[in-house]
Amino acid sequence: SWLSSLETILINMKNPHKDFRLWLTTDPTDKFPMGILQRSLKVVTEPPDGLKQNMRNTFSKIDDQMLEENPHPAYAPLVYVLAFLHAVVIERRKYGKIGWNVAYDYNMSDFNISRRLLGLYLEKAYVNGDEQIPWGS
Repeated sequence: SWLSSLETILINMKNPHKDFRLWLTTDPTDKFPMGILQRSLKVVTEPPDGLKQNMRNTFSKIDDQMLEENPHPAYAPLVYVLAFLHAVVIERRKYGKIGWNVAYDYNMSDFNISRRLLGLYLEKAYVNGDEQIPWGS
């Protein structure tokens, strides 16, 4: 395809003009040359469609009792942050080699373990009277 030829041209460029820019737009495809992707600055104009659905799916498995099981005031907001991270990690799997170097099936059990560990550290901080979030843990 012409993309292979473009990749060869770009690799062989020795001294491009300082103002040289090449803009390409594409839909996700496995036929796009990896070399161009690895050398490119990627810009996304909107969040992936699945991010919102992944957040909904995660929150459908969290009830009020889970959010109230920890007395630290930062627990519920940090569970939200963890759910967002979980959704992003799940969404990145779509991109294959570009998404992650090593494939790992991050799933709900990983989220639950992370939530419990977060709760453990925050509860310890709460019991010790430490108002700071224990980021070092």
